[in-house]
Amino acid sequence: MKLIYATDVHGSFERVRELLRLVPADVYIVAGDLVDIPFYTVRTARRYHDLQTYFHSLRRDRGKMAASLDDFVATLLEEPDLPGEVWEKGARFRYETMRARQIFQKHYRLLENILSLAPVGRTFTLPGNHDMDLRQTRLRRRDLHLQCHETGGIRIAGYGGAAGNTPGIPERLGVAYREGPGGEGDEMYRFFASAQPHIVVVHQPPYGILDFAPPMGETGSHALRRYCDRHPVLLCLTGHLHDQWGLEEVEDTVYLNPSHFGEIVQENGTIAEGGFFHEVEIVNEKIGLVRHRKLAGGAIHDLAWYELREGAWLKVVVDRERYGALLRGVNCEPPEEA
Repeated sequence: MKLIYATDVHGSFERVRELLRLVPADVYIVAGDLVDIPFYTVRTARRYHDLQTYFHSLRRDRGKMAASLDDFVATLLEEPDLPGEVWEKGARFRYETMRARQIFQKHYRLLENILSLAPVGRTFTLPGNHDMDLRQTRLRRRDLHLQCHETGGIRIAGYGGAAGNTPGIPERLGVAYREGPGGEGDEMYRFFASAQPHIVVVHQPPYGILDFAPPMGETGSHALRRYCDRHPVLLCLTGHLHDQWGLEEVEDTVYLNPSHFGEIVQENGTIAEGGFFHEVEIVNEKIGLVRHRKLAGGAIHDLAWYELREGAWLKVVVDRERYGALLRGVNCEPPEEA
């Protein structure tokens, strides 16, 4: 079986179309964040985030933190003596939330149309913290969140979303990420224990593996790490942290994060070009060759190969220029090809 894994697409759907056309495979996994923002302009997204911040502060001041932000605003708007400025902000918040849902749905219809044209193989998706719950969209039959699919004798299951709320993403639309204490009562742990997948697909990585985010340090899921350490997981595919890419093997489980597939607007306003994905060969329920690849300029470039030899993974850097650029966190392609 040949498996293609691309994550953190951030709206680069035409690039997904190119990937399906250029790289034939048995299974494609296109994972969150599928969408970047559920608004047509960055200005609208920032305005919505400002409204989120305003009502979050008001909710905290009133001691209503147990209520969702949407429920709090809905209740607030029913108050007869609500100041006009607050009512106007609440009405805008409710309208923009409704519009965000419509825009989300439009994006996912477009992506579904692209994925449905894949010439070969099966295609699955997973929501990230920038996405809405895919079970409410046209992508629901491909959704891996709390779902297990079997293909070629390999069971693939996923858990989407990430801890915390993402600024600019409506709370009520996102995947409910129920991170518990990491024990057997955790939703993620219980689901994977029931599904017993060979391949686990997640957005937030496991604790201590490809999960370092300064200044917080290790930010991964304790429940996921505990599950993988205790069960025979062949492959754990992660994302979320774009600079925590690579291959690691712990307790016979191989962990992969290829870095972001879509273009990313960074905090300083520059654009990180993306295009990275992994190609994995699985033979007799064992991982053979892993290729770290990049789609750029309408062509596929091999950055590095990983091969298991005598119990250890041997890495061979194929394209030193592109691999080195990723290592340094800088762009490599000419602007017209990025």
